[in-house]
Amino acid sequence: MHAPPSVRRFPSLPALARGARERLRARRALAVLALALVLLGVAAIALLEQSGGPPQTAFARAPSGQYAVVARNTGMATVVTVVGTGANDAPMEIASIAHLQGYNLRGAVSPSGRHVALLTPDHSISGRPYASLIVLDLETGLRLRLAEGLEPLQDALWTPDATAVVLTRTVRTQTGALGVAVAQVDLRGVETVLETHEGAGMVAPVGFDGEGRLLAIRIDARGSTLTRDGEAILWLSTHITRDWALSPDGTRLAFVEANTWEGLRYLPRVVSIEGGGSVAAASTSTQQALGAAWAPSGDPRFGSEPYTPPGSVSAQGASGFDVPLAYSRDGTSLAVHHWSGGSFSEPGTPELQILSRLGRQQLEGFTRFFGWSAR
Repeated sequence: MHAPPSVRRFPSLPALARGARERLRARRALAVLALALVLLGVAAIALLEQSGGPPQTAFARAPSGQYAVVARNTGMATVVTVVGTGANDAPMEIASIAHLQGYNLRGAVSPSGRHVALLTPDHSISGRPYASLIVLDLETGLRLRLAEGLEPLQDALWTPDATAVVLTRTVRTQTGALGVAVAQVDLRGVETVLETHEGAGMVAPVGFDGEGRLLAIRIDARGSTLTRDGEAILWLSTHITRDWALSPDGTRLAFVEANTWEGLRYLPRVVSIEGGGSVAAASTSTQQALGAAWAPSGDPRFGSEPYTPPGSVSAQGASGFDVPLAYSRDGTSLAVHHWSGGSFSEPGTPELQILSRLGRQQLEGFTRFFGWSAR
């Protein structure tokens, strides 16, 4: 006998009815879920509106004025704080940033005044400390960790449009030699290498010229050289230099030369970037100085060592001396490290201060200055 042919069976009418009811129930459930999500979103928006929107710090509601962004180190953390220049302005704490015991943060306020980039020594590898790049929003207190494994003893530099931070890494070049890579990290955490300097002991980005080209100081066996987009344009000195400050228009560079020809002396220098390949020192004084800051008027200010007449004895002076850090954006205030001593060899103790038409504003307990923010 032959096997009967296969028969295709169709669902019965009751089965079709059950399937239709199940599909209808599923569509209704999806509709209810969608409505619930919409209502949840509306409730969240209403809650944000009732609470004033996203999280806000006291600085977000501060009146217009010039504000110094400073820091207080508690040992295992640094408290980032904003201080106004008014006589009765109270400090506004923004956030506490954890880090390795005994280390300090380095920071830079963005050109917009909204964020501060913090080089935070927060981890170590084989006993060697490394820093993370953390960007802190001064108005919300929110923070973003954008990069890790960085040399902690460097200063971050913002791009002029405040969308990225420029920093450096020690790398191995294609030849296997050690070098320094200059990289740009945007606010999404995307890192792009801009240039690499083989054989350099240090590279310090200092700013951008009028055409948006990156200016940096390369320190190597030749001494100190100014580079533009990775190419050497001006040899500054056979010595190591420090305290670099670019003029507001990006055409001149102030710095301090650590001159070792007659013992260590810190000599102030100013050069024109388009100087035709020669160092045009506007200041050739043998008087020592530390720190450099450009006033909005276009003139640099150095922190000169107190003058001691020949043959006299240098003593601790009651007035001490100031090392300038940066002018406020309107030029009315200057942040300084004030030292109580009478000379660089006997500097005494430091204190962060703000100089303005109101006199000296002492920022007791604060040790780091990250920059200015204007509202």
